[in-house]
Amino acid sequence: MSQKNFILATAGHIDHGKSTLIEALSGINPDRLPEEQKRGMTIDLGFAHLNIKDTENQDEIFSLGLIDVPGHADFVKNMVAGAGSVDLAMFVVAADDGWMPQSEEHLQILSYLNVKRAVVALTKSDTIDDIDFSIEVIRDSLKGSAFENSPVVPVCALIGEGIDEIKKVIINELKELPPPANISKPRLCVDRVFSPKGVGTVITGTTHGGGFSKGQKVIIQPQGTETTIRSIQNHNSQLDDCKPGMRTALNIPDIEILKGKSKEGIRRGDTITIADLGTPSRRVHVEVHVSERATKIQTIKHAQRVRFHHFSTTISGKILFFENTNLEKGNKQIAEIRLDRPVFTFAGDRFVLRDWSKQFTIGGGIILDSSPPKRSYRTERQRNFLLMRASNPNEFTTHLNSLLTRDHFIKSDTPLSQSSFSKSVIEDAIENNDAVVSGNFIIDKNWWSEINEIAGNRIKTIHEKHPELPGIDISQLRTFMKKRVVDSKLFEFLIDQLCKSGFTKKDTILSIDSHKASLPNHLTSSGKKIRILLDENPLEPPNPKEIINSENDEAALKFLLQTNEAIQLDEKVILLSKNYKEAVDKIRSYITQNGPATAADLRKALSSTRRVIIPLLEHLDKEGITFRSGDTRVLK
Repeated sequence: MSQKNFILATAGHIDHGKSTLIEALSGINPDRLPEEQKRGMTIDLGFAHLNIKDTENQDEIFSLGLIDVPGHADFVKNMVAGAGSVDLAMFVVAADDGWMPQSEEHLQILSYLNVKRAVVALTKSDTIDDIDFSIEVIRDSLKGSAFENSPVVPVCALIGEGIDEIKKVIINELKELPPPANISKPRLCVDRVFSPKGVGTVITGTTHGGGFSKGQKVIIQPQGTETTIRSIQNHNSQLDDCKPGMRTALNIPDIEILKGKSKEGIRRGDTITIADLGTPSRRVHVEVHVSERATKIQTIKHAQRVRFHHFSTTISGKILFFENTNLEKGNKQIAEIRLDRPVFTFAGDRFVLRDWSKQFTIGGGIILDSSPPKRSYRTERQRNFLLMRASNPNEFTTHLNSLLTRDHFIKSDTPLSQSSFSKSVIEDAIENNDAVVSGNFIIDKNWWSEINEIAGNRIKTIHEKHPELPGIDISQLRTFMKKRVVDSKLFEFLIDQLCKSGFTKKDTILSIDSHKASLPNHLTSSGKKIRILLDENPLEPPNPKEIINSENDEAALKFLLQTNEAIQLDEKVILLSKNYKEAVDKIRSYITQNGPATAADLRKALSSTRRVIIPLLEHLDKEGITFRSGDTRVLK
């Protein structure tokens, strides 16, 4: 038998029968607080559980975590906390009251949170005679919203009328929804923290994006504290692991409940997740929308203080629009929200904004950049990035291209992790993208082509200005490119790419394949003179000090050495390479024919002097051509 897990949350005005309906559906009274039961009013989130068999497929069970939210205007922040991860909403509208202010505010909140489907329960149906008229009024109230075609079911929870019918409708709506995604990026946003005697800290929330396992190491964000899950429960049942779409309780005994101004511990609004999924931030870049349906607000002002609601988190902050203008009702704008404390979010998450006085909802939207670069507010580069991402925020190709356009290159295991996309979606998009991939780097193709061109042109410029040089030292090219290519691994990849496209690397020198170092015109005569002097007596050349009489002579000699046309044995001996090669051949031949030879033997064989033969033999030893054994040399 298969089981599909979903979260259903109520919505609606106070005293319209949300808690009573939840109890009629599940047999569980969601009002757990004594004050709630005494006053008959939901104050905080309530929870229940309902399993419904699919009548068309008896092997399939829909396991619903039911979240009952408060309807009173004073507790909307608790309502948002419960609606943050809802799959299906259940609007509860009392037939004798009809559509009320909190009905409308809850609808707008669900719209900002991008909830797509809802069931409308017309409660207290026994109190009116004309049900059809009441249904028509509700449908008029829903016009223009995502829920205008939602089914409306009359119910009377107290006598059980309509309960079976609404269960069927719930199943039909859930069948239209994909099951909660498992993107291997599990998060549980804490909506309740308590400490039963002898158990330690227990936190509850809705698991989404992936699952957790008993004994697993997890991270509490935004603190970054590591802890271990001792046990897992789902509706009082012990589990070895939990899945997306489950109401989950985690026992983490080594973490205290956060109290007062303490910085250690856990509280409502924190997020349980795993390592390497990103970092918290006190700034988020977003697209903000003010609904056309809004009645209590016409404008969100630039730099206005707001309450930021993200899942179960509520944080005060300030909203700053990139356009430096106010946001009018019915419109959208990109903005930076500067929060009074850090929050852990994903790109693609939804949020709700309420006014500073906590009186009404003013807007909502989608997070575009969960951890924006420092000092990026209102920069043209970040503005273009956000506009590109806002054009299609739920499509990963847009997500990837916006990053590459802004940053030129990214590491595949960093910014992509803090998003609501699975590893397989990311890999497919990268594979089908024009981006250049090297190891852990994903690189914008056009930018990379430009970088290769800039580096190649720099090498060409060196050849043109200094034809006497074999090329450019890699360290010099690194310095030249450091503002564009800041990562050392990426620079190494650049060198590899150049060497596959017409350039050569020899030791630490890069050059164009076709380049042959040549003396510039003003050094030609000095070069000719030095060659003649070194070749007059090949193995008894003059001291370098006797050769160099000017700056041109010095430059010409340096050229001969850099291009290996000459070899410097020590500060007093320089040989032309061709003469050095002849000397090596004679030494090899002599030792092969005569066996181990002394320096004196080889000096006579070459008709040279001690000034030349000693540094020559030491050079051959270093090169591994000969080996000194006592006073003699042998061939290696």
